Amino acid sequence: CSSDLTRPHAEGALRRINRDGSFLVRNSSRKTISHPFVLMVLFNDKVYNVQIRYDQRQDVYLLGTGGTEHFLSVTEIIDYFTKTPLLLIDGKDRDLRYQCTLTQPARSEEH
Repeated sequence: CSSDLTRPHAEGALRRINRDGSFLVRNSSRKTISHPFVLMVLFNDKVYNVQIRYDQRQDVYLLGTGGTEHFLSVTEIIDYFTKTPLLLIDGKDRDLRYQCTLTQPARSEEH
């Protein structure tokens, strides 16, 4: 988890690997309990930012804005999507949808 990484530094770490499915988790710029982290994934030379949400009432994590699958931890999310394709939706063109599995965690050079 490269939690304190800024978005540009995190994107740079992914681009250094330059492999589809490279990923990292960073702190969300929202800095709220309900939106603690962002999963960043590189696919087709584009970096996708997927919100990781936290539901305090149920003590579970959810992925994306409409995800309904519950996870007990961020690690469980990563493990799940290394085996199951993750739906990636282009933020600028919501009709563009791709699927990829998480393949390689990115490491920041600063940590």
